Amino acid sequence: MINDGTGFGPNVNRGLGLATGEFIAVVGNDTWVVGGDVYDLCIAETVTSPLVIGDVPGIAPPLEPEGFHGCFWVAPRSVLDLVGHLDERFEHGFYEDDDFVARLREANIETRLVRSVRVRHIGGLTMLKLGTQPREWLVQNERIFRKKWGWTPSPTLTFRSLCNGETWHYCRNCPDWPEQHYVEQAEIPEGPQCARCRSLWDAGECRLGSVGET
Repeated sequence: MINDGTGFGPNVNRGLGLATGEFIAVVGNDTWVVGGDVYDLCIAETVTSPLVIGDVPGIAPPLEPEGFHGCFWVAPRSVLDLVGHLDERFEHGFYEDDDFVARLREANIETRLVRSVRVRHIGGLTMLKLGTQPREWLVQNERIFRKKWGWTPSPTLTFRSLCNGETWHYCRNCPDWPEQHYVEQAEIPEGPQCARCRSLWDAGECRLGSVGET
């Protein structure tokens, strides 16, 4: 969807234009359902996402901890008719989903996480093959988003480690989650990550949050 030069947004919009039915699903090419009934995602006047379990915490996390996930979402046709499709000014594959969520909020459209449907997500299947280009696109599209909305979204997944420790944590409900004397970052750390956090993550029970949140 990106390597042919047309970008993620235009290709999604092409599919949205061709799709029929009252509910339309947008599903990434590195995503597949592992449990539940996808029809549970069809809720009137609501944009839904399943419980997404990523292979690598920190790559393509949800935009909302209990709501929208850009790798897999379902929207009623009536909602798309109201808010429109993805904004193609966000070229190649960053911030078009953040912008879509901002427009949903502006239109008072609810987003919801449906935990009865579980999905595996590799994350970065296309972007990781493209070297430094994705970073340039990220910076460019962040600038476009800020100009359009006057703010930029905070990351929903951050990592913490004790100042004198080596292990990094990312689940706020982990019993070892650092509450004081810690360092924090949004980027995926190079050091070892907490096994308890991973267990919670794989079980779909990992509570996320932004930088600075206690």
